[in-house]
Amino acid sequence: SIFTGYFVDRIGYRNAMKLSFGIMAAGSLIVFKSPYYITLLLGFYLIGFGYGVLTPATNSHIMEEYSPEHLTRMGIKQAGVPMGAAMASIALPFIVLRAGVPYTYLVVSIFAIFVVLILPYRKKHNSSKFNVREYISEMLKAGKSRNLLIIGFSALFLSWSQQSVMTYDVLYFQKIKFGTIIAESFLITVLLSAIFGRILWTRLGNIIFRENHMATFSIIMFSTALVLLAFPHFSSYIYYAYIFSVLIGLTAISWNGVFVSIISEIAPPGRVGMFSGMGILIISLGTIIGTPISGLIIDHYHSYDLMWTVMGLTILAVSIILFFISMKIKFSMPTGK
Repeated sequence: SIFTGYFVDRIGYRNAMKLSFGIMAAGSLIVFKSPYYITLLLGFYLIGFGYGVLTPATNSHIMEEYSPEHLTRMGIKQAGVPMGAAMASIALPFIVLRAGVPYTYLVVSIFAIFVVLILPYRKKHNSSKFNVREYISEMLKAGKSRNLLIIGFSALFLSWSQQSVMTYDVLYFQKIKFGTIIAESFLITVLLSAIFGRILWTRLGNIIFRENHMATFSIIMFSTALVLLAFPHFSSYIYYAYIFSVLIGLTAISWNGVFVSIISEIAPPGRVGMFSGMGILIISLGTIIGTPISGLIIDHYHSYDLMWTVMGLTILAVSIILFFISMKIKFSMPTGK
């Protein structure tokens, strides 16, 4: 993600988006046709690498075209992620049942190739050859940004909760005796709610904390913590389960729009890609480390409820700390600090 962010800053966001979808198309085609495990890994790596280009590129696009009135647009952009996930959760099972799992990757590759064809190529006048020393220097500068580290390591815990919800939500509801279709419907409800949540929080951030988006982020964390702590106490009743699925979508899955806005705001001019890449790297630790911890809690203590509680208490503590930090730090428009 750091490399791709630096890459975006050099070639421009339009060309980066075109390249992103091209790489994802190639990776999807490899997965579709691959008879070997090693080539499957190569295909998945290409898909991940291509997707890693997309967030820095789209962040750069929004900031270049719309700053300082960018916050709501960031939320709308990020709402596309749960919207796509919800559509996929509805459509892809039909493809799997009719044609098999590999054909889902063929569909993905066709869509990606279509995007490549419709996106225009633009030559970036200030682009130059890759320089290792310059890359390392830019990476170290981003890594020394106090605000980037504060928001990144705070968001790490929300990344943990988000991926845990996506991984264990259906399994949790199945364990408490809901059928598979009902359990899947709860997850779809979460994703649909997140579409509106990502837009809602960016709008509220403009209204309530226009000069302090970090404070908005701490409120999202605090709300997420309360929802996660209450969730296991009401989830055995189907109506409450749907209500809390909506609340989880509005909180635990809806923080990303404000997060990418903050990361883009604190980046120096022309370095939105690098800062976005560094931010993604940090929050990825929440997925890489946090999700297995959730699984370990479930396996060792045989309790999903404890997993939700541990996440809720952890995020509650971090949100309170972050709120007080946000009150001491002047944090709104681009500073580059």
